[in-house]
Amino acid sequence: MKLHKLKENSDFHYEGRKYKVISITPPNVLAIKSGGDLEEEFNYFELISNHSFKSLDAIVKQAADKQEDKHKHSSILDTLSKKQRAVVSSRFEMIQPIILLEKAKSGNLRANVEFKERYNYYIQKNELISSITQEQLIKRISLVFGLSTRTIKRRLADFKREEHALPNEGITGLVPKTIKHNFTRKDYKILEICHPKKQDLVLDSIRVRLPEDCIPVIKGVIERDYLTLKKASAKEIFDTIESKCLLEDIAPPQYDTIYKILSRLNPELKIRMRDGKTGNEKFDEVQRGFSNKEAKYPLHIVEIDHTQLDIDVIDEKTGFVIGRPYISLGIDVFSRKIWCMEVSFEPPSADKVRRALMHGIFFKNAKQKYGTINEWDIYGIPSIIYLDNGPEFKNAEVKRMINETLQSQVQYRPVKTPRYGGTIERFIGTLNSELVHRLYGTRKGSVQEKGDYDSEKEAVFTLEDIRELLTVYFTDVYHHSVHKGLPIEYPTPATRYYAGLQMVGFPEWVDKEEEEHYRMELLPVLMKPYTRDGVRFENIIYRSADHNGLVRPREYKYRVKYDSDDVSKLFLQLPDTGEYIELNADRSLIEDLERMNRFTFKKVLDILREKGELNVGYIPGSREVKKGMALLMKRIQERVKSRRKAREQSVRMNLEMGIKVGQPPKTAQSKSKVTLQDMFRQLQQGGE
Repeated sequence: MKLHKLKENSDFHYEGRKYKVISITPPNVLAIKSGGDLEEEFNYFELISNHSFKSLDAIVKQAADKQEDKHKHSSILDTLSKKQRAVVSSRFEMIQPIILLEKAKSGNLRANVEFKERYNYYIQKNELISSITQEQLIKRISLVFGLSTRTIKRRLADFKREEHALPNEGITGLVPKTIKHNFTRKDYKILEICHPKKQDLVLDSIRVRLPEDCIPVIKGVIERDYLTLKKASAKEIFDTIESKCLLEDIAPPQYDTIYKILSRLNPELKIRMRDGKTGNEKFDEVQRGFSNKEAKYPLHIVEIDHTQLDIDVIDEKTGFVIGRPYISLGIDVFSRKIWCMEVSFEPPSADKVRRALMHGIFFKNAKQKYGTINEWDIYGIPSIIYLDNGPEFKNAEVKRMINETLQSQVQYRPVKTPRYGGTIERFIGTLNSELVHRLYGTRKGSVQEKGDYDSEKEAVFTLEDIRELLTVYFTDVYHHSVHKGLPIEYPTPATRYYAGLQMVGFPEWVDKEEEEHYRMELLPVLMKPYTRDGVRFENIIYRSADHNGLVRPREYKYRVKYDSDDVSKLFLQLPDTGEYIELNADRSLIEDLERMNRFTFKKVLDILREKGELNVGYIPGSREVKKGMALLMKRIQERVKSRRKAREQSVRMNLEMGIKVGQPPKTAQSKSKVTLQDMFRQLQQGGE
């Protein structure tokens, strides 16, 4: 991911003029205009998020973009098979400590703390990070991975060479040259080590050159005999493998081969599995410390969790009362500022995590979008992203996105320990009590508390209304309210955040013009055949009129990406070039489907099936989609009378939502921002 940072003596363009940075003191930056001597002071965040701001490297990139079609998106990493991708991941894991050490020794506090936490097994007792040389670290890595120091140095050189040519994309330099030239060695295979009791859980992957028939034997012995509390020695493991191979009439491997494989296993994995509780304590100490005392700077640790909001809302596309939306929230543990938010009707999933991460990384533009008093000015990539053990978080693509695309570290809450990750859970409780349970349509915290209150009947808020209310609450209320978990000298999330930035500086950012590129990079992936009809996905046929020769036997599958917020198109990757091309839904459907959320589309199909208008597996046409929407609107009409009371109450509270009977709600921009501010004043005063 290409990141930008404003530094002292660096140049930037603002409102068509060139400036040079004199100094940066959060929250401000002091700069001088080119050709002048008058110093000007800017708010750092407002400066870099301004539409006219251009950093020097962004200007250079713009010039380069003129030489090529910048709308094309391609990725060599996406062309790799699962096994080939594992090779790249293993190489990156090998050199990552070296890259981090360089940053730490240059005075980067974030990197210093991260190195201690992630690679403490490379640090000897009472050894200072500043005293570790790169040569010493490479030797220690070579012992862990069972490779020569020369190989590790070559991998590092490959990474840096690519990084110099394409900043923040050095990982592509780790793609084996044979793969880049479409030549793959048949003798290289991936040895996947799984959990002894959960064979679908891959714990580690190692690239080996071994005969195909002996790999299952080695895999089984390592899982059942080595990764256990018995702590079998390498010699014992070799003897077991050798005997099993001989019994199955397989040529056994050499002792040195087995010894190197065992030495290349992830050190944390070996310690946890072979030392039991004692081993877990060496690593869980950091996880237990995910409190304000352990988070050492802004975006050091971010906790993310999902919950279902205690309120019934109306879908913004159709006006239909669908029910309770799900919210994904991420909180910066150091400052308690809210780093990310994703609200939708979809239940927790890997795609929901992806959207939450993008919201946290990019600029949120709350002032521009919702007219807030303050800007939602926390952005960038955290050092550690702390997640629950839900399947949506354990998803392999989510872990790879965090570890490699973001080059952050993913850590998980210990199983059956609800007290860990409590920062975000406590905030969710605060959010419910201070806001959600005071809104019309709330389901309250329990059946007893709700009583006879009809939340569905009282529902007046759209999903976009909820997003706006939450945004205003975070930026204008919560971030500036006293938090009892923060130090007395910095009692609010905003003051604590800027105090932290005084220590480590502002985080790096993704340029606004590059956000779409990274949204594309992070879209979820499918493997689909392209038949004579095109690509079929979720009862829609997608095809391209401009690219001939895509049709292949059904067994051949292309890599396809989809956007859950727009059901009208897919993106198919051409295997030869890695370039993604756009596939559109049937022309008769595009107008009806454009920007329609996939969840809403599925609801339309469900209603059609309920009415017997659509058979299972049938591909709907424009007529069916329009009829499904009409049925949704009919349901809205049937509920208008039951919601009239709630609407009248909202008018009395001076909270006109702009919802007309039988029509989709107006956009958030058309509503008065003053009424929302009045509402929060009432909430702070305890008013309903």
